Amino acid sequence: MATGRYDLSLLTLPAGWDAAELENIRLADGTSYAEVAQMVNTAITGLNTELSSDILWSAMASYTPDAAYEYAVGAANGFERHTEYGLPDVKRGDTTGHMLPMEPFDRRLGWTWDYLRKARLSQIEAGVADVLKDARDLYRQKLLRRVLRRVDDTGAALGLGTGGYSPGFATTAASTAVDFTPPAFGGTSFSSTHEHYVGITGAAHTLALFQDARDELEEHGHVPPFIYIAGPTEETAIKALTGFVGAADPGIRYGTQTNLAAQARYYGANGVKYIGTLEGFDVYIVRGMPQYYGFGFKSYGANSPRNPLRIRVPEGQSGIQFMAMSDPLGGNANYPLQNLMLFTEFGVGVGDRTNGTARYTNSATWADGTPT
Repeated sequence: MATGRYDLSLLTLPAGWDAAELENIRLADGTSYAEVAQMVNTAITGLNTELSSDILWSAMASYTPDAAYEYAVGAANGFERHTEYGLPDVKRGDTTGHMLPMEPFDRRLGWTWDYLRKARLSQIEAGVADVLKDARDLYRQKLLRRVLRRVDDTGAALGLGTGGYSPGFATTAASTAVDFTPPAFGGTSFSSTHEHYVGITGAAHTLALFQDARDELEEHGHVPPFIYIAGPTEETAIKALTGFVGAADPGIRYGTQTNLAAQARYYGANGVKYIGTLEGFDVYIVRGMPQYYGFGFKSYGANSPRNPLRIRVPEGQSGIQFMAMSDPLGGNANYPLQNLMLFTEFGVGVGDRTNGTARYTNSATWADGTPT
C-alpha cells in the first residue's frame, strides 16, 4: 500500500491517454464536495452491511456491547440414590468468565485542497476503494488472529484494564490465566488441561486431522455440519484426501453418477471460497490464513451468540460499523474532505470456548499463527 498524502504530484495522466488532446479538456470534472461525501457514505454503508452479513464471517461470530462474558464450567455433580429419610447433597453449577477486548482504529485519506479542486473523480474513487480494502483486511485479520492465538489478550490498550483477560478456546491451564474445565457431556468428563490448539508434524493436512477435529467438537455436544477454514497453500492437499467431495463448479456439466457437495462452490468478496466437504466439515479456503494452519468450528447461524467468536462493539451498535468523519482536531470546516477519516471500534474475543479447534501441521508443538 502506498503511503503519504494525495497531492498535486499525483495528478499524472494514465498511460494511453492523449496528453495533447486533454490539454483542451478541464481535468476537474465539476463533481461537488457534497457528491463526493455522498459517494463515501454510500460505500461505507455497503461495507458495514457486507461484513456483518458475509456468509463466513457471520457464521463465525456474533456481536455484543458487553465487556464481560460468563459461562458454565464442568463440575462433578450428579444424582444420588434416594433414601427414605436422607436428603441429597446440595450441588450447584459453577461458572467462570473473561472479558472482551475493544480497540479503536482510524484511517485518514488526507486530500489537499488543491488536489480536490483539480482531481478527476476516478482518482477520488481509487482512494475510497483503497480505504475500503484496508477496512476489509483489518476485519479479516482480527477474526483470524483470535482463532489462531492461544495466548490471552490482556492490557489496558485492548480495553481490558490492568487485570482483565480475553482468552482463546479450551487450553491447558498453563497456557491461560482463565482456567477452563469444559462441562461434561455424554458421559465424558474433562479437566482444565483439555487442549484445543493441536500441533502435528508432517506439514500437511491429513484425513486423521479432520477426523480428530470432528471428534473434538462432537465430544462437547456440537453436531455436524461443521466449518473448517484453511489458507490457499492447503487447498491442493485437502482436495486430494480420501473422502473429500468437491463443490459443484458452475462451469462444469456433471454426470448423473457424480457425487457433489450439497452446497455449490461459493466465492466471497473477501477472498473466501467454499471448495467442498470432508468428514462433516464444509471446507473454506480463506486468503490471509497462514501456511500450515486450520480452524474448525460449529456455526449456529448468521451472527448467532452460540458461534465461536464474540465481537464487542460500542453500546447501541448491533454490528461492525465503520464511519466517515472529518478532522477531529478541527481542520477547515469549509473543506471537510481535506482530512477525511474512517473510524471504527471493535474487539474480537471468544464465546463458547469448546466451539473451536485449531490445527498447526508444521510441528508437534503449537505456535500461534499470524494472519495477513
